[in-house]
Amino acid sequence: MAQVIDERNNTAGIKIRAVLEEGKSLSTSRAARDVAELFASDIEGSLRGRVAPELMDEAFHALVRNVLEQRLTTMLVIEAGGPGANAESLPVANLKPSEVIEQGLVQLSIASLYRYVDSSRFYCVKPPGQTNGRAFPAWQFVQPVPELLPPVLEKLRGALTTEVHAFLVTALDELNELAPAEMLAGKPFTGRGELHASQKRLLQLAATERQRRVLETIRRTGESVAH
Repeated sequence: MAQVIDERNNTAGIKIRAVLEEGKSLSTSRAARDVAELFASDIEGSLRGRVAPELMDEAFHALVRNVLEQRLTTMLVIEAGGPGANAESLPVANLKPSEVIEQGLVQLSIASLYRYVDSSRFYCVKPPGQTNGRAFPAWQFVQPVPELLPPVLEKLRGALTTEVHAFLVTALDELNELAPAEMLAGKPFTGRGELHASQKRLLQLAATERQRRVLETIRRTGESVAH
């Protein structure tokens, strides 16, 4: 079960970071559904004896659960548990498809991982010095990036993989000299050095706001990146 931590942000209100136990894998939508079900059951239990029994039916339970689920979906940020889960920086390594699977970064087969690339959920590059093969930049598997990256990749559809990668990992003026990858993750790349206070504030924005700013950057750069 996720450990839920309430984080208050002056800019974005409230967000809830769910830290998974080591070895667990859970999407934001699934976590929101599970937590909503738990809360809905608790609410029903607290209302027994106070509300007419005929009102406490399946429709009532579904109504409460759905309202909670919709709200939690917009607030939850999922983080992996276990060693390195709270790392303060993004990895810069590229991983072989087999390494992605072996390290448990996704709960997919290699064939399914490739399909995720085709559907703009992850991306890969050619290994340096090779004409064949695929390498996956490791930063995209750091939470909450897997939830935020697909709309960005969809906006970049049509660009060369080298252009996509360069855009994502290059510091941009529009993002106060942060890379889109850093904005999506809310963390700087390993080896970057000390961040300015204004950069730290950007990385502390709510995940959806950081994603919005990256998408806005794509719109500003226009055809040179996306097409």
